[in-house]
Amino acid sequence: MTEEFNGGYTWAFTPSTVFEAEYTHVLSLHENKTINIDQRRPNTTAQTCCTAPLNASFTAAKQPVLGSVRNDEAINRSHYDGVNFSVRQRMVHNLQFDANYTLSWAYSYDGGTGSYRNYPRVAWDPFAKYEWGPTANDERHHITVSAIANLPWKFEIAPILQYGSARPYNMTNSTNTLNTGGGTAVAVVVPKADPTNFKAYLGNNSGAQQCFYFAGACTIAKYDPVRGDPFFQLDARLAKSFPIRERANIQLIAQAYNLTNRANYGNDFSGSIASKSFEKPVGFIAPSSTIIPRSTWGELGFRVTF
Repeated sequence: MTEEFNGGYTWAFTPSTVFEAEYTHVLSLHENKTINIDQRRPNTTAQTCCTAPLNASFTAAKQPVLGSVRNDEAINRSHYDGVNFSVRQRMVHNLQFDANYTLSWAYSYDGGTGSYRNYPRVAWDPFAKYEWGPTANDERHHITVSAIANLPWKFEIAPILQYGSARPYNMTNSTNTLNTGGGTAVAVVVPKADPTNFKAYLGNNSGAQQCFYFAGACTIAKYDPVRGDPFFQLDARLAKSFPIRERANIQLIAQAYNLTNRANYGNDFSGSIASKSFEKPVGFIAPSSTIIPRSTWGELGFRVTF
C-alpha cells in the first residue's frame, strides 16, 4: 500500500518558455519483511553466545532441528521524497532545450522497497536505527540538460548531458560475526565511538559479540553507509537532411555516446570488508531500461521520410 501526494506550479515566462516546480511524496507500507523467528540469540544473563530458542522444542518433539523458521510478514516500509525543477523552451530561433534538476531521498529498512525475502540483520529488532538507510537507487541530485539546434545547411545537432550524485552500497562481512545465522551472517559490527571503522572486528567474532551483546559499546553498521562514484554522461546526435523535391527527405544520422569516455561505476563497488577489492569498483552502473556504455561508442544510420 502506498500513500502519495504531489504538488506543482507552472509559470510561463513567454509563450514558448515554461518553468515547473513539483514535489512528490510516497510512503510505502506493508512491504515484505522476512523474519527468522528461530534466530540464535545471546544469553545476556550468563553472557554466552548464542542459542536458537526453538531448538529445545524440536528436540522435545523428537523432530529434526531446523536451521531457521521464517515468517514472511507485511511490516516493512519505505519512503521517497523528491523536488523537481524544470525549464523547457519550444523551438524558437532554431533552438529547443530542456533542463531538469531533481533533489530526492529514497530510504527504507534494510534497503527493501517491496523486495521479497528482505531480512533484518537482527530478527528480534527489525526496526533498529541501524536498519534504516538509503536504498540502492538513492540519488540525492540528478541533472539532465538536452537541446536541439537547427544549423545552417540543414544540419541538426542534439546533445544530452546527464549527471547523478553517487549512489550508496552496503558493507558485508565474510564471517558470521554475531553468530545469529538466518540472514545476518554478513553483519558488520562497528564501535559506537567510531561508526565508520568497518574493519574494527574483522576476524574477531568473539570480540564483536562481547562488545555488541554484553558491553553495549558496539552497533551494527548502518545500512548502505558508503557511496560509490557520481554518474556523468554526455551523448550527442548530428544529422544532415537532404530534401528531395517537396515530399521526400533523406536524413543521415551520426550518434555518439559517452563522449567524455568516462567509466561510470555508480555504486557497483565491493562492500566485503574482508576482500582485497573492498571499496573498489567491480562493475558498471546499469539502471533498468537504460544502456550505459563503458566507453565512447557511436553508430551511423539514415532515415527516409516521404
